[in-house]
Amino acid sequence: MQAVSVKLFLWAIFCSSVVLSLPISSLGVTITSGPVVTRSSNAPLAGLLRLGTDVDTRVSVSVDDGISTWERHFYDYATNHAIPLLGFKAGRTNTIVVTVRDRLRNAVAAAPVTMITAPLPKTFPKITVLESKPERMEPGYTLCRIIAAGFGTDYLTIFDNAGEVVWYDGNSSGGISVDVRQLENGDLFYPSGGSSFVELSMLGANLRTWPVPPSLPIDSHEGLVTDHGTILYLNVSAVTMTNVPTSTTDPNAPKTTAFVKFDQVVEISATNSTLLNVWSILDMFDPMRLTYLTQMAGGAWEAHHANAIIEDPSDNSIIVSLRHQNALIKFSRATGQLKWILGPHENWAPEYQRYLLTPVGTLFEWNYGQHAPMLTPQGTILLYDNGNFRATPFDPFVADQDNYSRALEYRIDEERMEVSQVWEYGEHTPERLFTGFVGDANWLPQTENVLITFGAISYVNGIHPSPVAPNALMVRVKEVTHDANPEVVFDLAVFDFANTNSAYGGNWMYRSLRIPDLYPHPPTAVSDLMLKFENGRPTLDFSADPKRAYFVEASPDLVHWVELDEAALQGNGDFAFVDQYPTSFPTRYYRIATK
Repeated sequence: MQAVSVKLFLWAIFCSSVVLSLPISSLGVTITSGPVVTRSSNAPLAGLLRLGTDVDTRVSVSVDDGISTWERHFYDYATNHAIPLLGFKAGRTNTIVVTVRDRLRNAVAAAPVTMITAPLPKTFPKITVLESKPERMEPGYTLCRIIAAGFGTDYLTIFDNAGEVVWYDGNSSGGISVDVRQLENGDLFYPSGGSSFVELSMLGANLRTWPVPPSLPIDSHEGLVTDHGTILYLNVSAVTMTNVPTSTTDPNAPKTTAFVKFDQVVEISATNSTLLNVWSILDMFDPMRLTYLTQMAGGAWEAHHANAIIEDPSDNSIIVSLRHQNALIKFSRATGQLKWILGPHENWAPEYQRYLLTPVGTLFEWNYGQHAPMLTPQGTILLYDNGNFRATPFDPFVADQDNYSRALEYRIDEERMEVSQVWEYGEHTPERLFTGFVGDANWLPQTENVLITFGAISYVNGIHPSPVAPNALMVRVKEVTHDANPEVVFDLAVFDFANTNSAYGGNWMYRSLRIPDLYPHPPTAVSDLMLKFENGRPTLDFSADPKRAYFVEASPDLVHWVELDEAALQGNGDFAFVDQYPTSFPTRYYRIATK
């Protein structure tokens, strides 16, 4: 048999890692300090674990809260550990067992430590799970901001697929922020008032702020971190104009001179907050077009009320939702030139007719007062259709108690300038929900389900949610299958059904997002790759994040690489790979790539 020289070496690029590691002797692991778990004051269901070891180790924790048990494994090697622990529930006494392992998988467990979590605050909204089919649901957690009616106390909240709260921020924004997103590094990102964006750690610490130009304050509906190093947001400005309408119900009402509010899309650098671009919606079309949502408010005519931004990378364009125009618009990033208008055709001036998408198909209904569009992997547009009035002045409109809101999916043919409706949920359902404002619809990648936020329900089948409090708003977060006859696999209500106070206002929510995990799962270098021979065959062992897949590549010369196969997960983040054909080369190098 030909002799084989197997070599391991250090190799690191963004998406792959190679580690030089040969077996070394070890007498075991000693915990030199800790473990100590400190509960976060700002994120009451999170804690910080600290401990030290005499050699580089990785950490696992097992938690028993008296009702359930769960585990977390961490794969970074160090001698001094400071690890956020996430996923605790309120009102529990948590017994935590910490185990450390060195690179040779020698393990030692520390004596148990205890962390007690307090009950949820008395002002925390009541959450009730109405339906749950975990086996049909998208894995992960749901991130949202729950806001008390009237822009009162709000809570950044994360609940699991059983509807139990596993994280919340103890500091309310006072209703000045309605949005929140999870960044790739696991932190949270949201607008903080009109002056800046904030990055919040899962321990509740403000890590970074992005100030915006004072002349371009933030409209809190949207803060979009792009994949090309920028932040897009909305700004509301005003200008004095003549011939401003004074009524949406009387076609003969006089015109006036007034402030006209209009929206702008602003782009700043995510690196240093430098102003990069401003696109004015006022430059794209006439703000005097009437809908039943355009209105004189606070002494100013509010024409647009933009509430969401998305990018279309296929043609370097931006899509904006204009609620008061019952329209989505698409325009060129480079020129600001309008490309199309998606919405009812009534009351558009002649110069805009060529931008209007023509509806096709027998099952079609327009969007009214919409929110939160997104592009799906199929190239369709999914949005939340509030359905306000379902008419345009001066046609008869639908009263709120007779109306419905829905998740809605359109397909656009830009060459033909046509739009078709391909899916919806909410019009033909046993429970007719109507939300006069806010709402969200999100495509879920693994199950291809749709997560829908009925964000401010004022009517359920034409009746107020509360029999005693007519102004009380209810939130429903539903996950449904993307079928012709959608099945509800999750339904959660944010509402105090037992509240008998006639002044009870309930809660509302703009968006909810299904996040994959409480922790990030970035590609990181494998740091404990070991080689051993079993039955004459090279076997590679290493530990890594099991949320990712790992592939073994081989080379005879460190230049030409061939992928051999995927490493097999053994459990607890341990991976193994056996080279079945080691004699193909006199010298063989290995590296591990993650995808």
